[in-house]
Amino acid sequence: MPEIDWNSENTRVLCVLLAEQVEKGNRPNTHLNALGYAEVENGFKERTGIVATKGQIKNKRDKLKEDFKAWKKLMLRQTGTGWDPIRKTIAMDDEWWKKARAEIPGCGKFKKKGLENEDELAKCFADITTIGIDHWSPHVVNVEATENVDVTQDEATNFEPEGDDFIPETQEEDIGISPSPASGKRLARPVDRSGKKAKSGNAFLIQEAVTSMASSANEYISMRHGKYSIEEVMEVVIACGAGYDSNEHYMASELFVKKEQREMFMTLPTNEIRFNWLRRKYNDKYEK
Repeated sequence: MPEIDWNSENTRVLCVLLAEQVEKGNRPNTHLNALGYAEVENGFKERTGIVATKGQIKNKRDKLKEDFKAWKKLMLRQTGTGWDPIRKTIAMDDEWWKKARAEIPGCGKFKKKGLENEDELAKCFADITTIGIDHWSPHVVNVEATENVDVTQDEATNFEPEGDDFIPETQEEDIGISPSPASGKRLARPVDRSGKKAKSGNAFLIQEAVTSMASSANEYISMRHGKYSIEEVMEVVIACGAGYDSNEHYMASELFVKKEQREMFMTLPTNEIRFNWLRRKYNDKYEK
């Protein structure tokens, strides 16, 4: 197959098609299924006149995913930087970009122009891409900002300290304690409470991570079950004229246990087209 010219327009069309398939539920895990790739191939040919194979589409998709990851990592560094509204990217000097390129492979291309088709790429990759947190991340700034937040006893009990900068609870209770000559009671002198303060930042990060994981899990469950339930689609089957005793209704009851078939059916624009589609499915299977 000849190589494809992935210019701005061809890339835009591909991004739109990929996002459409994600919305239809044709990306059950991290990649499109066979139906999704087939629809992208057909759609790309219809809109551009170019024949693209599954392999070519997959290779370009993988590159777009890496671009999206690099861009999102770069955006974590945006705090305290300038912004160029014309080029839609960070406006900083060469030294800043040199450091960014060293730590984020592939981000150099965004010095002159920001990420194109960001909305479509977010639909494709946001829920399956791990960005990570580096030392320039705004989340680290949040930890510093929360150091003055009081920590409850529950937080101190439930969140374990990490690293050498934290002071364990047992240390805080034991350090500097000696019996008083007058009373015989043990008196504690003031100790540095920085350990608990740091824990509040740790608790904040853990809470953010749990929230992010829960959101991703909900999105994944939604994709697994599809946008339309069997009950919803079967109501549309009745509405399009396929009564309970009809061949078309029987065909629908076989097809629509699969979410891909439900979502394909729901993309059809009119009841007449839906009914004829079901009739054709029945004839293809049972009246050969």
